[in-house]
Amino acid sequence: MNIWEFDTTTGAGSEVVTIVYEYEQDQDSTFNESIREVWFEGRNVIGLFSDEQFKELDIEASMRFQNHKLNYKLEDV
Repeated sequence: MNIWEFDTTTGAGSEVVTIVYEYEQDQDSTFNESIREVWFEGRNVIGLFSDEQFKELDIEASMRFQNHKLNYKLEDV
């Protein structure tokens, strides 16, 4: 399992959180991509999001990860 992290904002106060995104990788592609953790002020707050908020974060994470893969070569870990 590989991880990739990025910061984004969420919530009514546009608070900065760190998304920990996990994925698996073979010679051809990545797969099993998903948000593993969401960190705010040193705590994992993934369980505090509504289904709608989590889906929005998941969509953003997926789009950012696709962009990351296009712009940076992923290395085997």
